[in-house]
Amino acid sequence: MADSFRNMPGQIVLPLKDCTDPQLAGGKAVGLGRLIRNGFQVPPGLCVTTGVYRECLRAGGFDAAARWARLCQASEERRPAMLEEDRRLITSLSLSQSLLDLIDEELHRLGLGNEATFAVRSSASDEDGAKATFAGLYRTKLGVPRDALASAILECWASLWTEAALAYRLRVGGRSVAPAMAVIIQAMLAPRAAGVAYSRHPITGEPQQVLINAVFGLAEPLVSGTVSPDQYVVDVGDGTGSSTVVERQLAEPDQAAPVLGEREILALAGLVKDIERQMGFPADIEWAMDDQGTWLLQARPIPASRPVSAPPPIVWSRANFKETMPDVPSPLGLSFLEAFMETNIVNHYRELGCRVPDGWPTVRIMRGRPYINVSLFQSFTVQLGGDPGLVVEQMGGEDRPPIEGPPRLPWWKILRAGLLMESKIRRAAKQAPTWFAEMKQMAEERPDEGRGGQKPADLLARLDRLNKRLREEDLTFAIVAGVSQGLYALGLLLPRRLGPNWRPLLNEALQGIGTIISARQILWLAELADKAKHEPIARDFLLAESWESFSFRNKLAGTGFLRGFDAYMAEYGHRAVGESDPMATRFAEIPDYLLGVIRSHLQASPTKPGRSVEVVRREQEAARTKALRKIRSAFGWRRHEWLLFRYTYDRLCRFLALREANRHHLMYFTAAARQGELQLGAACVALGLLQSKEDIFFLTADEIRAAVNNQRRDLKGLVTIRQAERAKHLLLEALDTVVEGAGAAPREAVAHVETLMGIPLSSGYAEGPARIIRSPDDLKKVQRGDILVVSVIDPGMAPVLGLAAGLVVEMGGTLSHGAIIAREYGLPAVANVKGATRLLKPGEPVTVDASLGEIRNLS
Repeated sequence: MADSFRNMPGQIVLPLKDCTDPQLAGGKAVGLGRLIRNGFQVPPGLCVTTGVYRECLRAGGFDAAARWARLCQASEERRPAMLEEDRRLITSLSLSQSLLDLIDEELHRLGLGNEATFAVRSSASDEDGAKATFAGLYRTKLGVPRDALASAILECWASLWTEAALAYRLRVGGRSVAPAMAVIIQAMLAPRAAGVAYSRHPITGEPQQVLINAVFGLAEPLVSGTVSPDQYVVDVGDGTGSSTVVERQLAEPDQAAPVLGEREILALAGLVKDIERQMGFPADIEWAMDDQGTWLLQARPIPASRPVSAPPPIVWSRANFKETMPDVPSPLGLSFLEAFMETNIVNHYRELGCRVPDGWPTVRIMRGRPYINVSLFQSFTVQLGGDPGLVVEQMGGEDRPPIEGPPRLPWWKILRAGLLMESKIRRAAKQAPTWFAEMKQMAEERPDEGRGGQKPADLLARLDRLNKRLREEDLTFAIVAGVSQGLYALGLLLPRRLGPNWRPLLNEALQGIGTIISARQILWLAELADKAKHEPIARDFLLAESWESFSFRNKLAGTGFLRGFDAYMAEYGHRAVGESDPMATRFAEIPDYLLGVIRSHLQASPTKPGRSVEVVRREQEAARTKALRKIRSAFGWRRHEWLLFRYTYDRLCRFLALREANRHHLMYFTAAARQGELQLGAACVALGLLQSKEDIFFLTADEIRAAVNNQRRDLKGLVTIRQAERAKHLLLEALDTVVEGAGAAPREAVAHVETLMGIPLSSGYAEGPARIIRSPDDLKKVQRGDILVVSVIDPGMAPVLGLAAGLVVEMGGTLSHGAIIAREYGLPAVANVKGATRLLKPGEPVTVDASLGEIRNLS
């Protein structure tokens, strides 16, 4: 090994200024080399390349590629022990004297021969990239004496093989090739102040604001999260005028003086913007100050940042709407949706002080489908000082930096907005039971359709009263805000203790909390199937070969099953597939759909037995308890953080349950509106205005009002045109995400795919045939043990989820309605699996590993 090092000196030890290849020197060393070549001040040092790492592991009998492959294939339970053994083997290696002599020679050549101590930092081959930074996951050793350099290098190598680093790498798709580790050795500084700085605000994305975190002494405690920093925000303007410190927040209220003075803050902000311009991307900088000036210790892209010269275009997504609307909604449904979004959502943001950018509509209709303006809601979040990334997680769409719109509000306006928001959230929690009961009462009021004197004007007035109550009392905005607030808070708290893999563990902790109305119907249908098994009349009827579902009332009269089924219908009969559109037929109108689901439960073969209700509940409780124990263990002695977590977690659970209860009860409102609209349609048929009462759904709310007021008479012709338009739109494909100003990416022509990746919604593993769901008719074909592959999870699909073994979802994130239903039921589920309904073929065997977010094609 000594001869090999001597024969390849250029591949073994490099001065930092010569580091250009991340595969040889690692991302961190390459970033420092670029800074040096651009004239910035970096502590002198060298890089021990990845070639040394590979050669030393090979010579020590450590096959990194084979061990990496086994890790990727191993179960989550086996990985900790395997990684511990890997680290033990690496740290037990010995570095040859020839290598240590080469390092010593290069240190003397760089003028560091007399240094007493060094800073030794990791520089992995996949570190500090634009898509993945691995921030805080690898080892840094400070104050290392010369005779301890070998052990420090080995510790940096071993830090590549930790649970946190592996979980992060798998999450960002780094599965195919084993990474390698270079090591940086630099002169040790003794700074009076140090910290990190961002060339654009990392939370709001504001390009004219530099955010600086600063601590006294070394920055390592700040980077590792063990101390709180001073925080300064500098508005640098357009670069032609003077900069201004717009926000100062000291680490401690009684702190005698800030870490940095005014001139130092402004000078550092200017330096950071210079680095951004030289590097060509928004940058995350680690810095230190001593008597010789400001030193740069690291420079990497801010994750998910685009070049500063290319602001992202507006993003439109239909994921959020597609979850509860038909693929092509009715004109009446679309007009109601547009009014609801403006009145019940956007107006709340205006009350909070947000400004709607000129020319930014909330909803746009393309090919007959509604799309939500994701960029608009990112703009609202930026104005309020929040994380715009959470908007994409809830609404769908591409994860792009927010387009530049109105700036962040001043702190006092954000404070006012926060207090107003909290007031709305608390009011929602208090008033929800009363409002939910009122909406249920709306659906139970059934004016006599056959009664004379039902004039269109009277029916329209009743619909107006319903809509007025919704405008006045709707709690959707506040309840969703409560969910977002809880998840945002946990997103700040949990990564510090659990690392980047915190979200799957939180998903498990939220499983089966027992109050999600939309998910309870799955278990209820399973209970009805169990009841039918033990009632011969019900069992024989449901399993009859020539099954006549329409006769179920006569055939099942007096049975306990029928009483249970009627109770189910009383609770869920107002739900539907595509249920937010009043045109969608409610379950109560088509009982054969639900009876068919129960029939499928009974028809399941003995080789695919269903889990009993009690088993499901025990599994949910066990998963939740196990996850909470892991979280509690991660907090260790920090009881105050655990108590803060429990408060936030309990509040999040309450608002998740409220959000689903709100959806459930809003469908009572929609069912009441559907009933009133059908009555109005029947009245219009009687007057000769429409051909059938269902034609009312092909008119907008304004057109209906005009017709009632005798301002439009030729409704039949308009309905015919609309029906033809809808039929045409149904034949057209529509993108799930549209980026305005950017051409649509061509679809890949892929005949076969082995592995797809997504976001874990739950835990667990399942195997079965793929069942592609593209329309409501496909739901009737679901069999016990299928792996459902869907574009989004419509809550109306909940009844058939009890038949499925696993779930693959193209769109949506961990906060979607469907995600909550799947997690509550404990179904192995993965979301955000791009192209799933196109790349997976009907009937082919697939596996779902929900813990890894992985889907494998077994054919």
